[in-house]
Amino acid sequence: KADEAYRIGLVNAVYPQEELLPAAKKMAATIAGNAPIAVRACKKAINEGLQVSIDEGVAIEEELFGSCFESYDQQEGMANFLRKKDDPKKVKKVAFKNE
Repeated sequence: KADEAYRIGLVNAVYPQEELLPAAKKMAATIAGNAPIAVRACKKAINEGLQVSIDEGVAIEEELFGSCFESYDQQEGMANFLRKKDDPKKVKKVAFKNE
């Protein structure tokens, strides 16, 4: 059941059927707003990680995470983050539902 999946943290949210597509499109837009290299790395880590042990999955994620730090996207993202860090009004606070 969806409520049980939400309760145990398997899913982030549960929507009525009529709200599901708009919510999915909003989530897709959020993901698409991230650096393409980071999104590709996440997808690759998930796809490859499903086929291996947890230790191998962590190694895959570490390698891909490290490769993102060599990119122009990361350098620009970090520079933007540091600029926002100097202005507390621009720093977004994140709250997690299941904590």
